[in-house]
Amino acid sequence: MNIQDIAKLAGVSASTVSKVMNGKDKDISEETKKKVLKIIEKENYIPYSKFREKAGMKSHLIGLILKTKNRERESIVLHVEKKARENGYGLLISYADTQEDIELCVEEMRQKKAEGILVDSDKCVSAHGFENTCVYLNQTKEFDEKQKVTFYYRLSEAGRLAVERLQREGHEKIACIILNTDKTIRDGYETAMRSMQSPIQPMWIYEGKSIEDVEKYGIRQCLSENVTAVVCGSPEIAYCIYKVMERTRMSIPDTLSIISIGESRLLELVGDGITGVSLPSACMSSDAVEYLVEMIQKEKKIELMRKFSPTLIERNSVTKPAQEKQGEKIVVVGSMNMDVTVEVSRIPVDGETQLAERLYVFTGGKGGNQAVGVGKLGGQVYMIGCLGNDMDGKQLYSTLVENHVHMDGVLFDTELPSGKAYINVDKNGESTIVVYQGANRNLSIEQINRCKYLFQNAKYCLLSLEIPETIAEYTIKFCKRNNTQVILKPSAADKIKEELLKDIAYFIPNEKELHNFVQGKGAIEKKAQILMDKGVENVIVTLGERGCYLRNKEYSLYFEGSGFEAVDTTGGADSFISALAVCLSEGKNIIQSIGFAIYASGISVTRHGVQPALPDRKAVEIYEDEIRSKYGKGGE
Repeated sequence: MNIQDIAKLAGVSASTVSKVMNGKDKDISEETKKKVLKIIEKENYIPYSKFREKAGMKSHLIGLILKTKNRERESIVLHVEKKARENGYGLLISYADTQEDIELCVEEMRQKKAEGILVDSDKCVSAHGFENTCVYLNQTKEFDEKQKVTFYYRLSEAGRLAVERLQREGHEKIACIILNTDKTIRDGYETAMRSMQSPIQPMWIYEGKSIEDVEKYGIRQCLSENVTAVVCGSPEIAYCIYKVMERTRMSIPDTLSIISIGESRLLELVGDGITGVSLPSACMSSDAVEYLVEMIQKEKKIELMRKFSPTLIERNSVTKPAQEKQGEKIVVVGSMNMDVTVEVSRIPVDGETQLAERLYVFTGGKGGNQAVGVGKLGGQVYMIGCLGNDMDGKQLYSTLVENHVHMDGVLFDTELPSGKAYINVDKNGESTIVVYQGANRNLSIEQINRCKYLFQNAKYCLLSLEIPETIAEYTIKFCKRNNTQVILKPSAADKIKEELLKDIAYFIPNEKELHNFVQGKGAIEKKAQILMDKGVENVIVTLGERGCYLRNKEYSLYFEGSGFEAVDTTGGADSFISALAVCLSEGKNIIQSIGFAIYASGISVTRHGVQPALPDRKAVEIYEDEIRSKYGKGGE
């Protein structure tokens, strides 16, 4: 905009505009002078600033002074600029690193003829010329009492809000990972933790110098403390945690609940969404501009403290802590196979050829089946085993991850292909199995030792004998030293050393396997007692559609079956064991756990395959009343 443009808009000559602005307007009518002055003010014509001051005209400019490290800087600029424009004002922006810089910026705003300023400072500035047109923006409860007008929110309140949300879900072990520029978040975190009498461990808190620092050290430190939830100081920190969880094949929120302080489009896109605490910078900035404009126009008093509150934006990153929801940790050491199931009219005998009616290929293996069974029922389960570095191995790995199995202890073997099982199933649902161990046979003591950390705080270890005998023996002894109870599923073809029986908490054979382990004549009750005499704490003999038999120091009980009609019994025992382990891990007694396991296995044999047939928690809980009526009184 220049003097010619002003003249054109006013419909006069450039010399007339010049005369008006230089006070040489005696020969110009009052009407023309008013018209020229009105257009100069409307178009915010700057070069004649001295004349504007003399004439009492306004610059229609406001200044915004922001700290360079203000975490909401972009949001504040966006909303201040928008609201200023709506009110007919232009915006001057300056950034400052120190309080001295802020003072210099104030002077620059005065020289540029800003009519009022917004200042990001918790200290009162020397607002020469802006004594009555200065609004402070703040994100802490600490600010100078000399400040006449302050619009603020508290980062500490955002930290408190996040912790309280996690506490409502039952979390007590809550970490706080922030940048050292956001220390007031920690204040709110600690206030909320103390108010609920939750413990605060120093290692649960990390203040990083940068995002790279947090990613390299902070996340590792806090997650190693077995926390169940994390308050993340920013969306960027939340994303870093998400990446770590993804790399380790652990899921949010099943393994860890997280909440971000601050909102970002990123939080909507990551995983199933991350819950965030939205800071009120947008509303605060817009309202501050409105108030400043009214102060400039002498329509507002100049003493005000206005607080804005953060709000919670719910997504899908918060749930109950794993220990509460899933019970205690369960480790599975065993085989993972691809199961080739052949449906025939009857099981072939020596020299006989049968034509298959149907063929199915499913992921399986006793270890894999049991791990998936636990995962589907909501248990906290970790798998240890070997897969081939082939397409079958990748499919097996993906299937277990999809079913909430933690795969930290699984290695890909470059020498052998993944294991396979060839299963014949007759029209009555009975089956025979031929197993090719493949990579399963390369599970080693070294691998078990590398996975010792997975056994920390593990309550149960599910063990099958489709792995090398030496590995099974080593695992049993290790679990004994680690106070982890072993739940062992034998097979008819395998033996176990008698001296190891005393280290087995739950020995779960079927009827044929029992007679194989305890040779000679004798009823189930008698043979179960023989195993008890050798040191086994609990013997549970699965009897197919007839239910099962329990023998321990307290009980000698038969449990009737679920009554479901079987179409494929292949995974019945694995379903039984995984369901039993889940219930026990949740603190249920042995009778309740067996009842739950009978119904879980009953559901599984009504479906083809093993892992696809394993029921989830909702499928079993449909029969909750029936289970309680049958087994709620000690199996009587």
